[in-house]
Amino acid sequence: MIYTLKDINCRIFRRFVIKKYLIVLLILVIIFLLTFFIKGLNNSLVVSKYKMLSPKIVNSLKVAIITDLHSCYYGKNQNDLIQAIDSNQPDLVFFVGDIVDDRMPEDNAYITLEKLSLKYPAYYVTGNHEIYTGNFEDIKQRINGFGITVLSGEQSEIEINNNKLIIKGLDDPEVGNMEYNRQLKEIHDGDENIFTFLLAHRPERNYDYDQIRHDLVLSGHAHGGQWRIPKILPGIIAPNQGFFPHYTSGFYQLKHSTLLVSRGLSKENIFLPRFYNPPEVIILELAAR
Repeated sequence: MIYTLKDINCRIFRRFVIKKYLIVLLILVIIFLLTFFIKGLNNSLVVSKYKMLSPKIVNSLKVAIITDLHSCYYGKNQNDLIQAIDSNQPDLVFFVGDIVDDRMPEDNAYITLEKLSLKYPAYYVTGNHEIYTGNFEDIKQRINGFGITVLSGEQSEIEINNNKLIIKGLDDPEVGNMEYNRQLKEIHDGDENIFTFLLAHRPERNYDYDQIRHDLVLSGHAHGGQWRIPKILPGIIAPNQGFFPHYTSGFYQLKHSTLLVSRGLSKENIFLPRFYNPPEVIILELAAR
C-alpha cells in the first residue's frame, strides 16, 4: 500500500490529537484525585444536627453531645469547640467518654469541661481511655468538681423547658466485669412515662443496653469508622467492631430504643487519618410528636 504525503500528515495529526486528549484526560484525573483526597482529609470541625420526636416531650430542647475529644486541640482555650456549641444554644451538654486521653496532655480536656460546665447543665461518663489512665476515679472527682454530674451506674433527673428528663450513665466496660454488671443492674428500671437518656460510650454493646429502660442511647467510640465515602462506605474499621463496622454515625434502631452515635472529635492521636469523616459535635433537638 502506498501512502501519500497527505495520508501521512493526517495520521500524524490524528496521533497528535489523540495524545493531546489523553494528556488533558490525565490532567483532569489527577485534579479530580487531588481534590477528592484533599477534601477527604479535611479535619475542620463540623456541627451535625439531628432531630428526634417523642410523645414524652412537651417543649423542644437541644442537647450538645461531645465524645472522643481525647484531649485534642480546638483553638486557643478550645474556643473553636466552645463557640461551635455556644452558637447552637443547647439546654444540656453530654460528655460521652474518652474526653481525657491516656496518651495526651489533659489540659485541653479539662479546659473544655470547665468552660462548658459554667454555661450548661452537664453530664459525663467514662470511656475506655479514661480507664486506661489508671487514675480514672481521680479524673471523675476532678470533673465532678466542675459541677458536672458524673454517672457511674446512676441516674439523675432534671426538668428542662417543662420536660422531665432522666439521664442514666454507665462507665466503660474496661472498669471491670463485676463493676460494669453491677451498674447495669442498678439502673435497669425507670419511669416509662419520662424521656430517658442512656450515656454509654460503646455503641456495639447494645445487647447490654437492652437490659435498661431508656428511650435513647448516646455513644461514640467508633470514630466514625475512620475512613468513609459519603453514601457508599460508612467506615472501614472501628474499635471492638473490626472491619466494616455497623455502628459508626447517626441513628440506629435497637430492640427497644434508639441509638445515636457520634463520630467524635479525635484527630491528633489516631493511627489512621480521618477520611471524609470530619470531627463532629452533635446537636440533637428533641421535639414533641
